[in-house]
Amino acid sequence: MQKIVKHIAAAVVLLASSSAWSSHLPSNANITVTGNSGTECQTLFAGQTIDAGNVCFEIDASGENMTVTYDTINGWELTEAHLWVGDSPEGYPQTRRGNPKIGIFPFNSGDITGATSYSFTVSLADWHDLLQCDQSLSLYAMAHAAVRRDNGDGGYDTETGWADGDRVTEKGSWATLVTLDIGVTCEDEPTSPPPSGHDDETAFAVGETCFLDIDEDGDGGGDFNRWGWSIGPLGVGTTSHDIYAGAGQCDLSKGELVGVLTVSYDGSTATVIYDTAAGYHFDETHVYVGNEILPRDVNGDYTVAPGQYPQSTEHIPAVESVTYTFNDLSGDIQVVAHAVAGPF
Repeated sequence: MQKIVKHIAAAVVLLASSSAWSSHLPSNANITVTGNSGTECQTLFAGQTIDAGNVCFEIDASGENMTVTYDTINGWELTEAHLWVGDSPEGYPQTRRGNPKIGIFPFNSGDITGATSYSFTVSLADWHDLLQCDQSLSLYAMAHAAVRRDNGDGGYDTETGWADGDRVTEKGSWATLVTLDIGVTCEDEPTSPPPSGHDDETAFAVGETCFLDIDEDGDGGGDFNRWGWSIGPLGVGTTSHDIYAGAGQCDLSKGELVGVLTVSYDGSTATVIYDTAAGYHFDETHVYVGNEILPRDVNGDYTVAPGQYPQSTEHIPAVESVTYTFNDLSGDIQVVAHAVAGPF
C-alpha cells in the first residue's frame, strides 16, 4: 500500500561539534536541525485529537546521541512508550499493510504505568557517515505511547498516543511519522589533502549523475540529501573514473582525488577495481552494479546508503587496491562506488 509521507519541519536542537558526530567532517562543522536553533517538540496526541503532552527531540552537545522525551499533561499518564528512528520513511517494523509492529520497535520502555515523563537515548553513530558539509540529512521517527487518565469513577480512560506527524497508512492504524531535518554547516572547509594521521573521509567514484539531481518520483525536487554519483549507463568495454573524497554537493573543487575506479564489462561479467592515488589508502569500500540507476533497499526503494550496496568490504586494514566481480549481468549497466579513504 502506498504510504502517506510528507516532509514536515520537526524537531531537534542545539549546535553540536562534528568531531564527535562524524570523523570525515572538518572540526569547525556545526550540526543543527534545519531552520531551528534549539529544542523543538511535537504534540503527543491521544486518540488522534486529544493533547496529552509533548514528545521532544534533542541532540546532545557532543553530537553523539539524540534524547527523545515524552512528557504528559492534563492528568494523562504513560503506561508504555515505544520508539523507532531510521533514515528511510518506510524502514520501520511493519505488517504487509504498512501498520507498525510496535512491539518490536527497537526502543521499548516496558511497564511505566503512572509516569508523566520518560526518555530514550538514541545513538546516532549509524548515520555519522551520511552527514556532509552544507547538506541536510532526513531522519524519521515514530514515537508511540499508551496513556491513561483518571476518569473520576475509580477507573481510567485509556488511549493510544502518537507524536504529531504524518499518517503512514490511509486505513488501519493512525500511526504517524515525524521527519527530522538535520543540517550541517561548515566554515572554511578544507580543500587540500588532510595531514598525515587525519581521520578518513567519504569518497565516491565520479559519474554522470549526482545523487542530488535524481528525481525518480517526478515531484521536481531531489530524492536524496547526500552527495555521490551513479556511473553509466555503461556498455561493453573498460572505463576509468576518478574517485573523490570530501566533494560535498558533488563539487569536485571541494574534494580531493584519492583514487581511480576501473570498470571492465564483457556483457555478462563486470570487474570493478579500486586503486588509490599515491599517499592514500582505503578502509572501506561499497559497490553496486546493476541495470538501474541505484541499488534498492529491503523495501524495494532506491537507496544511496552505502551499507545497503550488494558488495562491500568494511573495516579492512589500509589497502591500496580492491577488486569485485559481478556475474549474470546483461544490457547496459550502472555503477555506484563508495569508499572511505585516508592518507598514509
